[in-house]
Amino acid sequence: MSRRVLVINLGWEQQPLLDLLGQSDFEVYGVHYNDDYYKDIRYRDILISDLRDLHRIMQFAEKIKPEAIISDQCDYSNFAQAFIAERLGLPGPQIKSAQITNSKYLQRKMCCEAGIPCPSFSLCTSVDEVRAFGEQIGYPIMVKPSDNRGSFGVNRVNSADEVDTAFYEALENCHSRLLIAEKCIEGQHITVDGYVFRDKGPLALAVATKKKLPAKNSIIDGEITYPGELTDDLYEKCKKTLELTAQACGFVFGFLHGEFILTADGEIFLTEIANRGGGVYTSEVIVPHVSGIDVNAIYINDCFGENVVPVSNASESPQKNPVVMKLFAFSEVREGVLKAIRGVEEIERRNDVLKLRMLIRKGDVVRDIQSGADRHGVIIMTNPDLEMLKSNLNEVIGKLEVDIEGY
Repeated sequence: MSRRVLVINLGWEQQPLLDLLGQSDFEVYGVHYNDDYYKDIRYRDILISDLRDLHRIMQFAEKIKPEAIISDQCDYSNFAQAFIAERLGLPGPQIKSAQITNSKYLQRKMCCEAGIPCPSFSLCTSVDEVRAFGEQIGYPIMVKPSDNRGSFGVNRVNSADEVDTAFYEALENCHSRLLIAEKCIEGQHITVDGYVFRDKGPLALAVATKKKLPAKNSIIDGEITYPGELTDDLYEKCKKTLELTAQACGFVFGFLHGEFILTADGEIFLTEIANRGGGVYTSEVIVPHVSGIDVNAIYINDCFGENVVPVSNASESPQKNPVVMKLFAFSEVREGVLKAIRGVEEIERRNDVLKLRMLIRKGDVVRDIQSGADRHGVIIMTNPDLEMLKSNLNEVIGKLEVDIEGY
């Protein structure tokens, strides 16, 4: 008899996990926020719903009676997964963990209490409170929603004159309508991904260093390099920081995705942590390739509470296979209407290209980006030699040609 599984969020970022489920003898049910979901596997039924509508998703779950609830790479679906799994008595992340994932304020509060370095921060309810914080700490500061993703509503504020605009933009992108202001820490941006193993607890599996796109005061990710271009000591310190942060937050299930800033004197400050996989294929493509560990299969088994799919590599000694993810924006060339894209098919045929995803189509308007969701494409490449990988990446990006006409 086939096993019944409910997957929350069926987008392109979840494709590898969905493919693995589709290859197995499961009855797959899904929830997605619109009808533009991944359609290359067979679903028994799909609910189109706001991923934050817990009541409606719960009703759907009660009707189909799943044996497992799965989600990845999305804060909203992660919360729904935790809510439904806990109510139905199924394995999954705790509601508490989902609340912490969805609250930068709670993360900082818990981590500071545990002795993990965090930037000085304040929960602010007015423009005056943000301005007072800036005057106390000194500019620049960061102003951001306490509960959103993808750089939505996040701004670097360089002076008191910029506070009003940043405050209202953060509020527009806050579901809780609560925002935080924090000291701007200068340094190398780091991402660390891991997993909470049943028998070992939280373990870091991949560390990356990041470069930012020039748009919006350089706060949006542009190029992410695995393994991070760090000394061995700093690499291990970054891994340990993720594990300690996950322990401080009480995460006991599933994927981990942490963002940190490494200062020139070697101190590591928390930016944010989530009890889910990193987006844009990070947890489902990059982490398995970098670490050599089949975390997608492990995650499916954990969601069922037993082994239901084979694991190709269950080792907990991660490798350091080089991978680079490049997120790009055509608006760096010019703004206007996209008339044509050339070179996509040729690039996709390359063996060293793990993924190429265009996030903009012919006829779309190319504008300056304001958040991570506005980036126009992503390419993920690998090569055993990191220097050769970077060279190949530049060559491949050069083959991607676009025609953009002015408004």
